[in-house]
Amino acid sequence: MSKLAIFGVGAALLLAATPASAITTFADFSPASTAPNILYVGADDGSGTLSSVDQLVHFAFLNPDGSVSSSTFDAMMNLTATTGAATLAGGGSLALLPISAGTLTFTSAAPVTWGGHTGTNLLTVDFSGGFLSAALGGSTASYGSSTPPFSVSFTSDFLDFSSSTARDLALAIDAINPSVGFAFGGGFTNLGTMSGNFGADATSGNPQGVPEPASWALMFAGFGLAGSILRSQRRRQTEVTFG
Repeated sequence: MSKLAIFGVGAALLLAATPASAITTFADFSPASTAPNILYVGADDGSGTLSSVDQLVHFAFLNPDGSVSSSTFDAMMNLTATTGAATLAGGGSLALLPISAGTLTFTSAAPVTWGGHTGTNLLTVDFSGGFLSAALGGSTASYGSSTPPFSVSFTSDFLDFSSSTARDLALAIDAINPSVGFAFGGGFTNLGTMSGNFGADATSGNPQGVPEPASWALMFAGFGLAGSILRSQRRRQTEVTFG
């Protein structure tokens, strides 16, 4: 049985519990095929590594309404992440796997042009904190992290995040094989298919970098309350499935 199941539930719980500070989803990605694009190798206790090496995905920058802003790019996805020992929740039906550190990159094979910028680094994400979660015996898992309270940072040849103070990511893993679970007596390997999206409260260089009027009102209200951050937008959640 797989440790990947540990991914999804904790991430979903984190995203549901953390309010949004006028965060807008600015990009997403999806698999280019149904073939597995992510590998998990772990020990009996759930600690291990999550990786993806030069996997083809479809990457898109988004408008405020969630539509694709212009083009969808073919990108090579690379992921490295370290997981800690798993814990059980939900009366033993859920596995939660803490993520201590990870880096996720989307790179085009040749320079592309978008929004007046040209480059190859569509997006690089460094993250830590939060839980990978999944239902034991299932084939889906999910992970989410946010700044605040954890650490999520973005760099891109096309977007500027220097003024952002709130950032998040949500990842879903489907078709986990073998299914999620704990086993005792040896390490295990699981395959899955990952998709996800990314959000920030302020970006420049793309059409959706300016919040809607309602978001401005919330931000101004926040400025008037020392140390208070008003979140106006429900965080987008995704569930992961390992088959």
